[in-house]
Amino acid sequence: MPRGKKDYRVAPSPEPLIGNPGALLVNVVDADGKLECSFDFSIFAERPAMAAEWALAFRHHYAVRQPANRVSVYRNLKLWFAFLGEHYTSIAATRDVDTGVLNAFIVWLGTRPWSKGTRYTVWSIIKQHMAWLKRNRPDLVHPDLEIPFNPFPRKNAEARQREALSRHEMERVLAAARKDIEAGWSLFEEGRCALARVDRAVIAAEPDLAKLDLGDIGVMLAVIDVRFGGVPPKVQDMLRKGAELWRLHFATIRHGGMGGVAGRLFALPDTIVAYMIAIGAQTYANTEALRLMRRDCMGEHLLLEGRVMVSWHKGRAGREQRRSFLRDKKFSVPVLIEQVLAMTERLVPHAPMPDRDRLFLTGIIRASRSTGVIPDYLASKLTRRFVNRHDLLDDSGKPLKLTLAALRASGLTLAHERLGHDILKTQALANHATPDTTQRYVDRPRVRKAQAMAIGKLQARFVEVVRGDAETPPETEALPDLSNATAAGFICRDPVAGVAEGQRKGELCTAWLGCFTCPNAVIPLEEDVLTRLLATRVALTDGRAGMAPERWRRLYAPKLEILERDILSRFPDAMLEAAARAPLPQLPPIE
Repeated sequence: MPRGKKDYRVAPSPEPLIGNPGALLVNVVDADGKLECSFDFSIFAERPAMAAEWALAFRHHYAVRQPANRVSVYRNLKLWFAFLGEHYTSIAATRDVDTGVLNAFIVWLGTRPWSKGTRYTVWSIIKQHMAWLKRNRPDLVHPDLEIPFNPFPRKNAEARQREALSRHEMERVLAAARKDIEAGWSLFEEGRCALARVDRAVIAAEPDLAKLDLGDIGVMLAVIDVRFGGVPPKVQDMLRKGAELWRLHFATIRHGGMGGVAGRLFALPDTIVAYMIAIGAQTYANTEALRLMRRDCMGEHLLLEGRVMVSWHKGRAGREQRRSFLRDKKFSVPVLIEQVLAMTERLVPHAPMPDRDRLFLTGIIRASRSTGVIPDYLASKLTRRFVNRHDLLDDSGKPLKLTLAALRASGLTLAHERLGHDILKTQALANHATPDTTQRYVDRPRVRKAQAMAIGKLQARFVEVVRGDAETPPETEALPDLSNATAAGFICRDPVAGVAEGQRKGELCTAWLGCFTCPNAVIPLEEDVLTRLLATRVALTDGRAGMAPERWRRLYAPKLEILERDILSRFPDAMLEAAARAPLPQLPPIE
């Protein structure tokens, strides 16, 4: 009996079923199963089928995102439905949307008075919903749908450069932050010492406030700590008929008011912002990552004794951000974090469950008693108030434009200067994936000027070596005269003209040993110049034996060819013979 053939056919995969559209209410729950927030897609009821389909994609794709990210996406979805209402009233479901409709939406975004980055953000949200439905529920999508790829390229090229403070401005900001930190910590320490000298058990056992000495700040703080969990009650609650707390209210007034009493128990919002400024300026953390730092963000360094690792989560990064710090300074990051932990400990039980592991908790003591991580809008408002309170001015004498976002750009720019303008070292410090991102942070006029000065000094030093003046270094490090910048013993006519290939007008030429090919090169017919050129030829020739052939061929072979063919041949024979008899100066090895 002949052997049967094996069947290599693969059974088709069952159609994925990720859920059925129909629910217009998207509920997001926390780790404990409690409702965190809701998003009602019934506002798009003019197209109920599409609203249900997009609610399905939203529910599955954005459930694990940050709360702020979900809110932003939900808000931008309104633009998609507004576009359909203006131009495609006949579209009822996602299956009716073809590639032409998506292209029309891209054109519509181009007519909006927005930046390219904003248009890109809106388009990416719509694209993600479409891509999720196409991948997981292809039955709900047009069969021939092709999603356009990157219709807004180079969105960051036109973005406004991030604001950055100068070194003097940053020093003034940190000095003001230290004043607020010292005042806030001193007030909190006063309250902690006052609580330590009273008997809390006796105070807790006495229900009648009339029998307690509320004139003693320690007794009063103990009453608030024992009866109200460390958060002073509202004025209207203390004065409400039958509450029997009017004595506590008047004692609060005598001890400095609500702010003076609360500041002895926990960190007030203004104090929290001062700590955020001081910590953000040293960690270079992004604004949202800084605001959402966790209470367990510190840990001992595994290898280096005395150093502490501080970590935080950055939403767009695939890995945790971290930096190490010493504890040897009064305002070092570990010391500041320990102070914040102590000043917010009483607020942890009052905060919502998702906020209890956050570092920058604060309690509102004016209109409400809401407790939790400081909101982003309040942090921005208090940062502006911080500038006004300390009368901070920029270098031109105008009010300083300080934001928490400027701390990262300012810190990286100043660190870039300290690191000798090494972009790779600054990239590692910033935890950026590519040097291009770091370059957008540090590409500023003063950095470019410092780089040009460094290049000018190196070029001048190289000239000294070529001319034989290296044995007597200059007494001062004055800025060299760029009009005489050279790279091989002869003078460039205008090193900032930008006429050489790959150069830009107004910036110092960056071509090392490439001046042979530059149209600005001016080579005097002098014997000492010829001697330097002959020494350069010897150095280029000797360098061939000490490096990879491909490297020498690409970098130095064209220069040697131009030197021998076009430059040395122009000198008179008598000068060539005299220079050949003279000793050649020793040049640095070609690498």
